[in-house]
Amino acid sequence: MATTTPLTETDLTRISSSAAEDFVDAYYTALNASRHHISSFYVPPSPLPNNRSLPHISYNGEPYSDAAAFQETFEKQMPWTHFEAQSVNVHVLNPCMVPLGEKAGKKDAERNMSLVVQVSGYVRLVERKEGPMRGFSDSFVLVPNKEEVGGRGTKGGEGRKWLVQSQNFRFVV
Repeated sequence: MATTTPLTETDLTRISSSAAEDFVDAYYTALNASRHHISSFYVPPSPLPNNRSLPHISYNGEPYSDAAAFQETFEKQMPWTHFEAQSVNVHVLNPCMVPLGEKAGKKDAERNMSLVVQVSGYVRLVERKEGPMRGFSDSFVLVPNKEEVGGRGTKGGEGRKWLVQSQNFRFVV
């Protein structure tokens, strides 16, 4: 019988770094120029036993009930923005989210983890060239897109391999 192929520390570093870089590039590009795609970066809404729900989104102290509400606010109330990520840090939060079974391979293990991604940088608000620059800090918990992993299409995630389960954004004073 085949057994699950464990991932080495090198594998975990490679997978998490690649996922974080790809996610950050796509996410901040959407915030800058494709606001109508913002909700596609988040897990589908799901209730938790404590009367809360996922995804958990906190934007500068303001909680949002779901990704659609966050996207609507961002589209209708946020001024023009240009985000520039300066620093990205990633750690594997959970290297094995669900038991895989004995016949799981390395590819299965690569898509069975959660990641913590920390981003810091600058955002220009209001005007493209003259607007004020503000520092920001953004923390994400990313999980694999179940639709992508299962090969059943990508209805909710639009081809995204990783989705936001939790986010905490803050302007830095």
